[in-house]
Amino acid sequence: MPTNTFFNLPPPKREKLLQAAAAEFTRKPYGEVSINRIIQAAEIPRGSFYQYFSDKTDLFRHVLRGYDRQLETAVSKSLDLSGGRPLDLPLILFDLVLHHIQENHDGFVQFLGILRQNLGMDAGQLLNLPDIMRQVWHRADWTGLNVGSQEEQLALLDLLLSSTGQSLMAVCCGKAAMEAVRERLSTKIALIRRGVEIKEEPATC
Repeated sequence: MPTNTFFNLPPPKREKLLQAAAAEFTRKPYGEVSINRIIQAAEIPRGSFYQYFSDKTDLFRHVLRGYDRQLETAVSKSLDLSGGRPLDLPLILFDLVLHHIQENHDGFVQFLGILRQNLGMDAGQLLNLPDIMRQVWHRADWTGLNVGSQEEQLALLDLLLSSTGQSLMAVCCGKAAMEAVRERLSTKIALIRRGVEIKEEPATC
């Protein structure tokens, strides 16, 4: 967590430091990121950096928190649009995030660059996914789904959000056309739906 000294900086100076950090995290994997390059780009003394952040990890987490908030907002809005139905969430979230990318291309490309540089790192270390899933879990409507326990419900959410994230990465990295990726995501969700939706028994005479 940044210190009060950081938050008391003039906004342009704070933004310059965060932009320098984001640019460095986009260029290099976490283990190869250089504090020296960041402070040179931000034009601050090395001693000042440690008045703002305890170390590189502290800075890394703070940079990612900004993306966390954007992701939380997108997931929350998508859940509202889905009427709280978990199985309707992925395609709505996919479309919403792609629209956001079109509106805020540079910021998302930077975020994508950070993810690409740290593909081997646990996603939980990059984004606050457990908290996001818990928020969805509390608000979701589980009616009609054969997932009775909290553990099963969270596992389903993990599967749905992971599939959506993989699809978004495939589009943004240029691995496939958006239409083809969306269709494949739709097929995955249909298969999951087939397995977890409770089927109504036909009426008997």
